[in-house]
Amino acid sequence: MEIGLDYMQMRSQAQHLGVRWTGIALLAVGILVAVGGIAYYGLLYRDWASVGKYAASLPRAAPLEDAADREPESGQIVTPYALDEGAYAARAAELGYTLIPEGAAWPIDTQPEARSVNVSGLAINAKTQDLGVIGESDDESESYAMVRANPGERGAMWFFGPYGKGVQSFGGLADAAAKLESGEGVTIFVNNGADTYLYGATDTQVIPKDELRLNSSGRATVHLAVEVPPSLLSHYLVLSGELVGVK
Repeated sequence: MEIGLDYMQMRSQAQHLGVRWTGIALLAVGILVAVGGIAYYGLLYRDWASVGKYAASLPRAAPLEDAADREPESGQIVTPYALDEGAYAARAAELGYTLIPEGAAWPIDTQPEARSVNVSGLAINAKTQDLGVIGESDDESESYAMVRANPGERGAMWFFGPYGKGVQSFGGLADAAAKLESGEGVTIFVNNGADTYLYGATDTQVIPKDELRLNSSGRATVHLAVEVPPSLLSHYLVLSGELVGVK
């Protein structure tokens, strides 16, 4: 009987220790999960709060005075900026482009469609068929008014690309603000299979995804959009440029 009682006591002690260590292990796992969750949501909040860092404008660019006249009933449009006279002219001449004065662009639907988009210094060189463009056939057609011109035309070209590091992606747009603020500028090249049009970047703006409304300023412009920040994809970062020359 004593042997049996000793066995029962040892078994009871082992079970008690097992329960204790299991509880400690579960508590440790719970703490790790809680800390991980707090860190994860902390990083998300940091990224959400920092979306404003993507917005900037070229020192020589200025918003158009009549921008408020084109505000939609709901949502936000990209405020149109205009290049200062002579901006990017030296760069265009250096690359062999013929300057196109403001207002001298072609009418809508008179030029071939874009084939590719290249952004100098931002590692973007994409074929347009690989990019998404929100249009009338999309489910969001009721929320977005499609405005699309062809290269060299008086109107707005809109291109939406994925966030990533490849040349077909638009992740490089995140570096545009720093270049604009420094005065370095950003050149955008759009090819239609026959000619290449040079656009000088004016600004970058950040708008919540569900509030963006496509628009046109009546000038010859291009707009490249990508979802930011990478962890949330809650906003559109839009790099805008104005037509400078053709080659």
